[in-house]
Amino acid sequence: MVEQAKIIDGCAWCLCTDPAPRLVIRHRAGVYYLACWPSGGEEHARDCEFHNTTGQWSGRSQYQDGALQETDDGSASVALSLPLHVRTSDPAASGTTSSPRDAGAARSRMGLLGLLHYLWERADLTRSSPPDNPRSGRRGWARCSPLVRAATDGVTSAGLPLSWCCYVIPPFDPAHPDQHDAAFTRFTDRMVERNGIVQRGLLLGAVRSWTPTPYGQRCDLRHHRAPIFFSTALHKRIRRAAAPAMTDQRPAGSEQVILALVSRSDQGNLSAVGAAVMLTNADFIPADSTHEVVMADALTAAKRTFVKPLRYDGEAAVLPDFVLTDTDPATLVEVWGMLDREDYTARKQAKISHYRSTDTPLIEWDVRDRLPDLRLHTAT
Repeated sequence: MVEQAKIIDGCAWCLCTDPAPRLVIRHRAGVYYLACWPSGGEEHARDCEFHNTTGQWSGRSQYQDGALQETDDGSASVALSLPLHVRTSDPAASGTTSSPRDAGAARSRMGLLGLLHYLWERADLTRSSPPDNPRSGRRGWARCSPLVRAATDGVTSAGLPLSWCCYVIPPFDPAHPDQHDAAFTRFTDRMVERNGIVQRGLLLGAVRSWTPTPYGQRCDLRHHRAPIFFSTALHKRIRRAAAPAMTDQRPAGSEQVILALVSRSDQGNLSAVGAAVMLTNADFIPADSTHEVVMADALTAAKRTFVKPLRYDGEAAVLPDFVLTDTDPATLVEVWGMLDREDYTARKQAKISHYRSTDTPLIEWDVRDRLPDLRLHTAT
């Protein structure tokens, strides 16, 4: 039935309201996935699982025309700031590039952090609701990985399908430990020189550990055997650009998700040319700080339905930390964590003034105090 809808209509239709909003149909490894149509989350009924406010609360609006282009059929093209292939005569072919945040500063192209955030939104992994995990209460990499892989379908960059040049680490199955080896070999075999052009690849997964080496750092990924090697200079840039994600003081259960642009050495090792690292909680809900991880866990424990707005490559003037979508109107959540900085305090006051001027419901948490009551209180 889903296959027929994809062939005839090119989409599925959600029956939560009239007129019926469209749903993206993605097909990967014999499995069909339904996803919210790009920027169409607000068309769904508030109690629909596809309802979200991602289109309203998102950093994607910062880009100039051409950085991200989405079409009516759900496909998209992305202009990346770091090239997926380089000429061997180009010094960048063997060296590293600027940090993801610096690379995306002009906003005419998307950095790796922006692409990682875009895939997370496209996979609908910025949203959390109580039915998400009725058994364990957690959604792990085994659930997230196929959704992210499916999200790469229909996306191109520099004319290359992202599903071809981006390898999303699949979950490891102890009963079939070698089942993904052939696919990974095909991915790495593409990174060879042809006619003076060197192909690079994108590798996306959850970090298991960082280990010092004589030349930098070795990054091992969960569910995967082959490491990624980072130069000392690139690792330092990543630590500056993604300080909350790279801190050694992350909350228990939090995760690091990495999107690395890699090249293959003559020995077959993967070396990072650039990378973006995203902090998440155990449910792989993104967070901009360790305090936000605590809040995301608390909202999940309170059985709230919420969305995490993503900043992509820049800083939005007014972008809340979380949006609760189980109230009408939506309730915003702000986590105030750096109150010893004058610029942060000024930005906090500007946000509060904006929310008050628009009569926006707001929950605030000063991290020096206890968490507020996050339960959904309904009239009786």
